[in-house]
Amino acid sequence: MTSKQTSRQRRSALDQVRARLVGHIQEVTERRMTPAQVQAVLQRAKAWPPAPARQLDTHLAEHPDAWSAPSPHCPVTLVRLASLLDEAGFGDAITRPRCVHCGRPDPLPLRTTPQGRCCGWCYSKARVKTCGRCKQDGFIVTHREDGPICRRCYVKDPMVVEECAGCGRMRSPARRLADGTVLCRNCVPRPERECASCGTLAPHKYSNTDGAPLCGNCYQAPKRRCGICGEDRAISARQADGRTDVCTRCYRGSKGTCVVCGRFRHGRHATARDGAFHCLSCWPRPIRKCDDCGGMKLAHSAWPIGNLCSGCYQRRTRVPAPCSVCRRLRVMVACGADGQEICRSCCGIDAPDSHCRQCKEPDDIYDDGCCPRCVLTNRVHGLLSPEGGTVPPRLKPLATALTEAENPYAVLNWLRRSRGAEFLADLSAQQGEFTHEMLDALPQNNATGCLRGLLVTAGVLPRRHENLARLELWLANTIRQLPPHQARVVRAFGEWHIVRDARRRAARDRYTTLAVKADIREIKAAIGFMSWLDTNKIGLQDTTQSDLDRWLVDHSSLHRTVVTFIQWAVARRITGRLIISRPPKKNSSGFLDEQDLQDQLRRCLNDDAIPRDARIIGALVRLYAIPVSRIVGLTTDRFHRDENGAYLTLDRHPVLLPPKLALLIEEQIAQPVTDSRMDQQFGNGNGYLFPGIQPGRPRNVAGTHSLLNQVGLPVLAARNTAMIEAVTSLPPIVVADLFGMHPGTAQRWAKYAKDDWSAYLAARMATSE
Repeated sequence: MTSKQTSRQRRSALDQVRARLVGHIQEVTERRMTPAQVQAVLQRAKAWPPAPARQLDTHLAEHPDAWSAPSPHCPVTLVRLASLLDEAGFGDAITRPRCVHCGRPDPLPLRTTPQGRCCGWCYSKARVKTCGRCKQDGFIVTHREDGPICRRCYVKDPMVVEECAGCGRMRSPARRLADGTVLCRNCVPRPERECASCGTLAPHKYSNTDGAPLCGNCYQAPKRRCGICGEDRAISARQADGRTDVCTRCYRGSKGTCVVCGRFRHGRHATARDGAFHCLSCWPRPIRKCDDCGGMKLAHSAWPIGNLCSGCYQRRTRVPAPCSVCRRLRVMVACGADGQEICRSCCGIDAPDSHCRQCKEPDDIYDDGCCPRCVLTNRVHGLLSPEGGTVPPRLKPLATALTEAENPYAVLNWLRRSRGAEFLADLSAQQGEFTHEMLDALPQNNATGCLRGLLVTAGVLPRRHENLARLELWLANTIRQLPPHQARVVRAFGEWHIVRDARRRAARDRYTTLAVKADIREIKAAIGFMSWLDTNKIGLQDTTQSDLDRWLVDHSSLHRTVVTFIQWAVARRITGRLIISRPPKKNSSGFLDEQDLQDQLRRCLNDDAIPRDARIIGALVRLYAIPVSRIVGLTTDRFHRDENGAYLTLDRHPVLLPPKLALLIEEQIAQPVTDSRMDQQFGNGNGYLFPGIQPGRPRNVAGTHSLLNQVGLPVLAARNTAMIEAVTSLPPIVVADLFGMHPGTAQRWAKYAKDDWSAYLAARMATSE
C-alpha cells in the first residue's frame, strides 16, 4: 500500500469521524442545528482537528450517556462543546460537566487531576504547599535548592527579577525589548483599540457578546436576577452550594470571625496564603490625605468631593445637610459650580443607584438598596415586633416617633450602637405594658436613662420626677446591701427624713440634680459613720461625744455631710446627747471688676464666635445672678413676648430681657443647641430651654460649667459680682422675689454688701400708714 493510499484512507476515516460527530450533535439538539452550524460549534470547541475529533468520537462511543451523566475524565473538548451548546439554548438537552471538587460548571473544569477534571481555582488550591522561603502555604510555581517556591516569592527571586527600563524598579520581566532591556507588567504598553461603543482609542479591556472590543467605561457586566434584592443587576457572587446570586450592591463578602476585632461579621480573607479573615470594618486600608480634614489617615471612601477618612465619612453620613440645589436633607458628596455642597442626585453621579428600591424615591442609599428612612422603618418595626409580627399598640407611639425622626441617621446610629436598643428589644419581647419598675430592674446608666427618656417623651411611660425617683431607687438598692442593724436605721433616716424632704422640694420643682447628689452624700456619710462604729465595736446608742469627735478628726471632709444624720439621731433619741454644729458658710471671695463683668456681658450678647447656649447662660448669670443648675432647668414656656418687650419668668414674676438676649432665646427655642442627636425628632422633650443628651432631660450642670470656662466665661466670680450689684441696687426682698431665691440668702448678701433690707420694710410700713 502506497503512502497516497494510506493518506487517502486516513482522510476518509477522519471524514467519517467528523460526520459521526455532526450527526451525534444533531441528534442531541433534535435536528435544530444545521450541519454547518454544528461544524462551527465543533471548530469553536477545538474538536474539529484530527486528534481531538478522534478522541471525542471514541469517548462518545464508549460512554453513551456522556451528555446526561458526563464522566469526570471526559475530554476537554466535551467540556467546551457542552458550554457552547448551553449558550446556544440547548441546556435542557445536556448536562454540563462539573468540577470534581467544588461541583460548579463555571469556571470550566479544564484542568486534569487524578480524581477527574476540575476548575482553575480548585487546581490552584490543590497545588498549595508550604513555601521553602516564606514558610507559608502558597501556590508553588517552581523549585529551588531551598525547596518549593510560591508565586509571591518567585516574583521577588534574585534569579528572576531584573531592572525595569520603564519604572526602574526590580521586577519580574514581562517583555524583553530588542536592546535586551525588560519591562515589568505595569510598564508593558497595552495595545489600543477603538472602542465599539464610544469610539475612543483606548486599551482593550472587555468584549461584548459579539466579540467587539470595549473600553472599561463602556463595558457592562451581564445582569441576572439577584437573590436578595430581586433586581436584575451585575452579579458579584454566583449561586453555589445552595446560595443564590448576589449583585454587586448586595454583596458583602462571606462571614467569619475577624482576626482584628474578634466579631463574626461579613468580610473576606486578606491574602490567599495565610487566610487571615478581616471584617469590612477592619479591612486594611491605605493611608491617604483626607480632602475634608486634611489629615493623613486611613482611607475609607473616595467620593466626588475627594478622599475621606473614617471620621469625616461618619460625620457626613450621620449629619446630613440641606442640598444647595434640591434643598432636601441629604448627604453632601460633591461641590457645585458655586462652591456649595450638593447631594448625589444633584451632582449626576451614579444617579440610577440613588433611588431607594423600597419607596422608589431618590435618596442616599444606606443599606440593602434602601434609603435611610426605609431602613429605619424596617429596623424599628423589626425591633418592636417580636417574631416578625406587627408592632403592639402599646409601642406604636414609640415606633412613630422613631420612624418619623427628622434625622434618621441619628436614630440608626442609636439602634446600632446603644445598649438602650438592646434593652428595648428585650422588653418588647415581654408581654404586658411597660412600667418604670421594668426599667428600674435594668442597670442604671446612660443607656437606660436615654431609653427611659424616649419612652416618656413618646407617651409609652408616664412622666415622673426623675431626680426624686433616682434618690428612691438608689436608697432601696443601698439598703438591701447593708447589714440588718444598719439597714433599719438607714431606712428610717433615708425614707422619713431625706426622701420626705426631697418629695416636698420636688413638689415645688426645686429638687435638682445637685440636690440629689447632696442627699446621697449625707446618706453615705451616715453609713460610713455606722460602719466605723461597727469596726470599733461601738453601738450607735452607746456613742459618746468623744467617739464622735474622734471620728470627725479622722473624717474632717465629712463633717458637713454627717451633721444631718447626727442631729436626726439625737432628736429621735437613737443616740445619747451629742453636740455637733454645722460648719459656718464662708463668705464668697471670688469677684470680678465691674468693667470685666460688663465686658463679659457684651461678649455674651454680641460675640457670634461663642456657642449660642453658652451666650444665653452666661448672660443670665451676669444679669440676674442665677445659678447654672436653675438655668438649665428652665423650660420654654417661661419665655413670652408682648407689645412691651420680651420676658423670662425665673420664679414667680417675669423679668424684662434685653432685646439681643431675647433674640438669642427665641433662636434657641426654634433650633435648640444640644449634644444629643436623638433630641430633634422628639421635639424638645419636656420643653427644656437647654435639652440634654437624654431625651426629656435638661443638659448636665457640670458640662455646662466646663463649656463656660472653655469660652472664657467663668461662673462663680461673675455670679458673685452680679449678686452684689443686684442687692446694692434693689432691696433684698425684691431680689428674692424676682430671682427666686430664699429671703435669708438675699439678706445675707445684703449684709455682706453692707446693706440691709430692714430699712426697706420700714419705709414700706411708713408709706402704708
